[in-house]
Amino acid sequence: MKTLKSILLFIILLLLPILYIAIESNNHKKVIKIAVGSKVDAYTQYAKEYAKEFKKEGVTLKLVETKGSVQAQEFLQKGKVDFAFVQGGTEYPTIYALANIFYEPIWIFYKGNKISDLKELKGKRLAICEKGSGILPVTLNLLDSVGINGFNTNFKYIPSAEAYEELKNNQVDAMFYIASADAPFLKRLMSLPHIHLLNFIDTSNSYKQFFVKRNRHFEIVTLYKNAFDMQQQIPREDYKLLAKNTLLATYNASDKMVRLILKIAKRVHSKVGVFHDENTFPNASQLKIKQHPASKNYFREPTNYYEEHFPYWIAETLTKADNYFFRFILPVIALFAFFIEVVLPTFDLYGRRKINRWYSRINGIDTKISTISLQEAKSRREKLRKILAEIRNTDDISAQHMADFYTLQNQIVNILDALEKRIKALHQGHKAF
Repeated sequence: MKTLKSILLFIILLLLPILYIAIESNNHKKVIKIAVGSKVDAYTQYAKEYAKEFKKEGVTLKLVETKGSVQAQEFLQKGKVDFAFVQGGTEYPTIYALANIFYEPIWIFYKGNKISDLKELKGKRLAICEKGSGILPVTLNLLDSVGINGFNTNFKYIPSAEAYEELKNNQVDAMFYIASADAPFLKRLMSLPHIHLLNFIDTSNSYKQFFVKRNRHFEIVTLYKNAFDMQQQIPREDYKLLAKNTLLATYNASDKMVRLILKIAKRVHSKVGVFHDENTFPNASQLKIKQHPASKNYFREPTNYYEEHFPYWIAETLTKADNYFFRFILPVIALFAFFIEVVLPTFDLYGRRKINRWYSRINGIDTKISTISLQEAKSRREKLRKILAEIRNTDDISAQHMADFYTLQNQIVNILDALEKRIKALHQGHKAF
């Protein structure tokens, strides 16, 4: 019977943690949404890679098409999506940044004679993208820095695909496009005859410094000759381009999901790219809005023992249990041990010393009773009665010392009897005398 109880106890102790891990590791959203741009932009291509990685972790990632970063952030705030790709320079202060994930250069394609300065676009027909796109605010800031605005130049607010067609058909003189070098739409633009890419080779540092002083930031990237196509020699020269960091953002995603998407972002974006070295991304450098607390924790500790040895959700459950143990269970155990090893022995010592002090006091009374005078006997009797009353009014003696406590009282009673006999004998002797 005893062996059966031990086996049952072992099974219960084994099954409870397993049951907890199974339930807790399954307690997460199974479907999440991410805002992307159009079907042909790099955001969508990256999001598809994210979806494959999320599927491995038991989560379905749905792609929600938007007009661009501005609308994507509106979707975040309204709860229509959980995450979004956001173009640097368009960030809403109310959302949370998770990480920079890649560079997006500003590609300015134009028709006609070659120009070397952004100022030369003044007075021309410019396709600066539709409202709601992240391209628009960045473009307007850039143009405003050289004095180009809607009063002295013809702005057309049209999508990039439409701008591409109008540039081909001479309906606009230039178009602005912000995308990573992986954007499928980009190579088509680079291949158009009689279309040029504005080169910031002489002015890139000037623009960077100008905007840094205004608390805005541009990176400078280099597009090398033949980087797109060695056979067709696309491009035919080296280019310096201004670029923005693209970031991953959220508004109300859970800490666990934030950590998971950052781990997935690491798998997708840490590879070497056209404009960056391996492991440049993701990073949390120069974020212009609040960084999500879970993102801060991720960059402090990108991985841990459990994540290296278990699937993500099980690892998160074990981490939670680990944290719970060290934050709550271990302090309770330490407190209990302190109580057992220090408080109880101290209380025990206190009780023992109290009884010893009473013994010490009565030992002085229980001395040569047969030879003391009548007055001394009465004095000792009075002292002993007070000690007995004090002892009987005491209620803080531990059970461990109760035997000694009652033995002490019995001894006092015996001494009182001896004193009473001595007093009685002295009274009788006094009468006989």
